This record gives sequence, structure tokens and C-alpha cells, in this order.
Amino acid sequence: MSPVEHNFTPFLRLAVPVFEDFVPETALKLAQSLGTRVQLFGIVQVPPETSLTTGTAAARRLRRLMDALRTKYELSGQNKVLVTHSPWPDLSAALRSDAPDLLILEWPDHFKLLNAPADEILRSAPCQLAMVRGPWLEEAGRTLVPVRGGPNAELALRLALALPHSELVALHLSRPGASNATEAPLRGLEQVLPSLKEVIYQVVPSSDPGASLLEQAAGADLLIMGASLTQTGSTGGAFVERVLSQAPCGVVVMKAVRPIPAQWTGPEGERAGAQAISLLVDHWFAENTYHAAEFDDLDRLVRLKRSQGVTVSLALPALNEEETVGEVINTVSDALYRQVPLLDEIVLIDSNSTDRTREIARACGIPVFIHQQMLPGYGARAGKGEALWKSLYATHGDIVLWIDTDIVNIHPRFVYGVLGPLLLNPGLQFVKGFYQRPLHTGDKMQAGAGGRVTELTARPMINLFYPELSGVIQPLSGEYGGRRSALEQCSFFSGYGVEIGLLIDILERCGLPAIAQVDLLERVHHNQSLEALSKMSFTILQAMLHKLERRYSRGLLEEINKSMKLIRFEENSYFLEVQEVVERERPPMIELAEYRALRGLQQANG
Repeated sequence: MSPVEHNFTPFLRLAVPVFEDFVPETALKLAQSLGTRVQLFGIVQVPPETSLTTGTAAARRLRRLMDALRTKYELSGQNKVLVTHSPWPDLSAALRSDAPDLLILEWPDHFKLLNAPADEILRSAPCQLAMVRGPWLEEAGRTLVPVRGGPNAELALRLALALPHSELVALHLSRPGASNATEAPLRGLEQVLPSLKEVIYQVVPSSDPGASLLEQAAGADLLIMGASLTQTGSTGGAFVERVLSQAPCGVVVMKAVRPIPAQWTGPEGERAGAQAISLLVDHWFAENTYHAAEFDDLDRLVRLKRSQGVTVSLALPALNEEETVGEVINTVSDALYRQVPLLDEIVLIDSNSTDRTREIARACGIPVFIHQQMLPGYGARAGKGEALWKSLYATHGDIVLWIDTDIVNIHPRFVYGVLGPLLLNPGLQFVKGFYQRPLHTGDKMQAGAGGRVTELTARPMINLFYPELSGVIQPLSGEYGGRRSALEQCSFFSGYGVEIGLLIDILERCGLPAIAQVDLLERVHHNQSLEALSKMSFTILQAMLHKLERRYSRGLLEEINKSMKLIRFEENSYFLEVQEVVERERPPMIELAEYRALRGLQQANG
């Protein structure tokens, strides 16, 4: 499979007007750089006192011109011709019907030909708007984005992230003595800028933002800015025209459709932060979401592994999986250990199974550990998380991978799909798998109906408290892995809270760009009962609340909250059964003296 580009694409459908006597080359180059579908609107203006039929010949010529432009700029999409007495009102009506993501207009010719000043177009555009002025470079050496906040600044940053550049500078022109209310529009972007690693954030005090902006633009190849905001919240057309006329570099001015809040306090300020977070999540999703088929060239992965000098361990947690564990081990070890040396070791971490799980694994030729018998000085706990935590002690690889042993449709992609991004991008620390999960109901199978705890518990909580992670499709998937140097720094919940706990720890320690996800197609396994899923949800909620306690330094869980009242119905009567369902946490493995001695590390201070 050919390499797949992971590019941030914030605009899926673009619109560019074309006139017979004006080809908007800068606008078309911007559209070409974004690489998405482009609707070309050919506009034939007929004098008001003349019949529209007089524009027929011009319309034919314009269609031929647009076909030639599509070939020249390699644009996909459709052409549409408007023969009109009133170019801007009729184009606006067509845009409301077609609903593109972005209208691109070139300064100053489009505005003259549309018979509408900049301020009117800024105010009345029915879709998101980009006003461009050359010169345009295929790749800007330095792109400058002023970020005083608000929807227009967010839109400018989205465009800047999507265009090729060697340096991207987010510039905050801070007015001396500005109040919190004046700076409030920046609140949302301030939350996301530290997580956009490719962005250089600069704060420059300025009493004259216009002059300072033009001065800063002198050292840039491209200036991308949001339409300025006046004190009344309207667009400042005069300021926009000043920048478009005087900036020494190429310019793009962005205008969002989302209304500018009249005030930035209370709910509006909170909404600004949430909306800016979506920029971070969208950008991450586009660039850090992979497909297993990108990594099915196993020889290429081996070359990457050897060139980086890393070793890879696969740990298989198991509890009473005699029906599937043998096939899982043999499938993976044959393809990725014996035929192709992608894995350096495979171990089974058993949770004291009472069936033949361990015997089958030993017969397959891999080491078997019972995690309750490991590190006895720390006590024995039940739970999958305990197995994963102790697998760091049992394995040696620089990269540690985990897959569940109850997979019915096992395929090597469940392993190489997770490993691939880590080898391809050394900056990644943690990779989660995702897949379609069919749900078995009796003899029937419902495609994509699995993952009930994910959708009903984990993702709603993530969206509430960790919105940066809202783009992670399956935060609870059992197929994932990471670099030992990151994993050994994380605490591990002992039960079902382990997946969500690790994801949050990696986010807080390494940042969102260090996390990736990969499509592993479909995963078939034995579905659990509703009661078991209820207990799983209870432990996951406990794990997330523990993380929130640490974030806010405030206790949220009382001991009484850790017992779960299960509703029973027998002999036409309801009653409650109380069960202790407690999610406990293990410290980072690197804090254990035994682990540090095993790894040849110096003892921790204190």
C-alpha cells in the first residue's frame, strides 16, 4: 500500500469565483495548497437594462476557461456559471444553497468585480471567508498568525496549520495595561497553543496593533489573520483593507460564520475555550489517526526498528481464555516472531486462570507468568490492570505492546498496526487501536453495536473533563502500546480502569501530540453480560474521578461510594445485593526498587 499522508484538512469544499477577464491566481493557488474539492463559480455580469440572455456566449467561454483552470491547478470538483445583474447578492444566494466550507476571494479584484466593499462582504458572507492577496509561495518559510482570540482567529490558525510552512508563529499583540475582559477572546486559544508543538507562541506588547502587525509581517512570507474585531463586536473593514494594502508579504484574512459573542464572560468565555479545543482535537485526529494497512509491509517495519536500535515486547494478559489463547499466540508468533523478526519477545501474563490457558501458552513456546505471584512484597490483586503493570517487570523491550487474548478473528495486524506508528514517528509515545465491534445477540450479530461502556460511560466523561481526548475513538480498547520510557512513568489502575487511566496519564505527562490511534478494522470477541458491563463502568468512573481528584487537589470519592448496589429480581420480587467494587492504583513502575535494580537504574531519591 502506498504511504498515506496525514494532513490536517479543515475545509472539505471550497468556492472560488472566476470572471472571464480575471483569473484569481492567488485564490486558486491557495485552493490547490489545501488539496480539497473546489466549486468554481463562473460569473458573467450583464448590465441591469440588458437581458440576461446576452450573457450566453460569455458563459460558454467561461466554462471552457474553468475546465482549463481545473487542469492547470489540478482541482477536483464542479463548475457553475452565474449570469447575473447583481454579482454579490446572486453569488451569496448560490453559496447558501451549495454550502461550501470556505469562500476564497482575491483582493482587490474580486471585490471590484463583485461590486461590494470589503466591509459589506465581511458582514454578509453566508459561509466562512478567506480574503487573499499575493505573492503566494508553494511553501512559506515563515507564516505569521496573530491570535487575539475569537472565532476568526481560530479559523486563521486552522488554515495556517493546514498549509505547508517551515515555521509557524502565533503572535499575540498584547495591549499594555489591557484588562482581563479585553484579553478574554484569547482565553480559548491560550488553552490549545501549548499543545500545538509546531507552533511558536510569541507575545509582543503593543499600543498600536496595526503598526506592530505590519512591522512583524516584514519578516514573514505569509500573514494569516482573523478579521479584526471592533469594540462593538463587528468586523473592522478599514483595518482589514489597511493590512491587505500595506503588508509586505502574502496575506489571508479569515472570517468565520460563527457569531462573535457580545461579551466574553460566563458561558460565552467557557464556550470560547471549548470551541478552541475542537481545533486541537481536529488537528490531532487528522494527523495522528492511522490505518493498519499502512504498516502491512513487515520488512519495512523491521528496517525501521533496526535503524532505531529498539526492541519490542508483546505481553498478553489472560484469564481463562483456553478457547482462543492458542490461536492468538500462534498467529502472532508465526508471523511476527518466527517468519519476520519484528517482535523480540512474547510473554503471557496470566491472572491465575482455572482452565488450561497457561498450559496452552507454554505448549506454544512462550514464557508464562502468574501476576499474583510476581513482586510478592506488594501484595496480590486481581484485575487486568495488575497484569499490565507487572508485565513491565516481566518484559525487556524498549516498546511494550498489549493485545487481549479473547480475540476470535485474530490477525497479525492487531500487533503490527499498533507498532507501526511508533516506528514511523519517534515522537509518539502511546498508540491506541480502534475497530468495529459487532455485538452478538443470540444467534445474530449486530455490526458496530459493541463498545457499549465506551459510548455510554467513557466518552461522555472524556468530553466533559478531558475534551482534548475526545477524538480518541476507542479509549478502552485492549490493543495498544507505547514506549517503556513513558509507560514506566505512569500509574496503573489494577482493574478495568487501567486503559482510561493510562490514556489520561500520557496526556498529562507527554501531551496530546504524543498519542496516536490506528484503525485495526474489526475485532470479534465474547461479549460480556450487562451486569459485568455495569461493574466495568463503575470502576472506570472511579478511575476518572481519582484522576480528577489529583488534577484539582480535592477529594471526590468517599469510602461508601466504592460499594455497588446491584438490583436483583427473583420470585417476583426485587432486592439489592451489595458488592465491593473498588478500583485501586499502582504507583509508576519506575518507583519500585526491584524494577530499578532489574533495569540497572540508580535508586530514586528519598
